[in-house]
Amino acid sequence: MKEGAPDHREVGHELARCSGVNLTRARKGVVRLWEARGLALIAMLRGDIDEVARIMAHARGRTGNTKPPAIDAAKEH
Repeated sequence: MKEGAPDHREVGHELARCSGVNLTRARKGVVRLWEARGLALIAMLRGDIDEVARIMAHARGRTGNTKPPAIDAAKEH
């Protein structure tokens, strides 16, 4: 890690605290999602929007250009 670069885990935990979420007793998946949000925020500050999209898609369990199932289901009706 670069000297002075923010730790995405710390950023994610701070985002959770600011949102009123207590991660001390949260499930691992919830903690990982908030840490991914921290990583995405750091990428956003660098201006790397493509990286933000990749991080959040991976954190939500989606890859590639797939849409959430709810969107696909709505189009079928």
